[in-house]
Amino acid sequence: MNDVFMMVAAGAGFVAGILAFSAFHIYSGMKDSLTNARVGGIYNFEYVQPVTGTPERFMAKVLEVHRFSDDYIARLNAKSNYRRHDSNFQRGRHLVTAQTPDGKIRNFYAERTRNVRRPLLGGVAFKTGLASLLF
Repeated sequence: MNDVFMMVAAGAGFVAGILAFSAFHIYSGMKDSLTNARVGGIYNFEYVQPVTGTPERFMAKVLEVHRFSDDYIARLNAKSNYRRHDSNFQRGRHLVTAQTPDGKIRNFYAERTRNVRRPLLGGVAFKTGLASLLF
């Protein structure tokens, strides 16, 4: 009876350790920045919405990285009607196009992100669909 209890306790401890390791490496990971994002990389970050100023957490796979020059930003500001008369609005130099776990394609200015992490098991969570359940 004691042997069965010890085996069950050891098995439960092993499973709990694997779950804790997985959760740690999905939600945390190596510190990084979206300004240096690589195409195909999975990143976990908080994005600060410019209108409300509230952060929202995302896990996303980078599809494209755009780096804008000052001249291009000036031309875009001159042509675009988006928030034209908002003196507080500033475009960033780094625009990242990414796919969220639910399949949506979104654009993020890298300068508005914080707590950016590159999770070790982010690719596994993203491919298996686990990320759509967690985020």
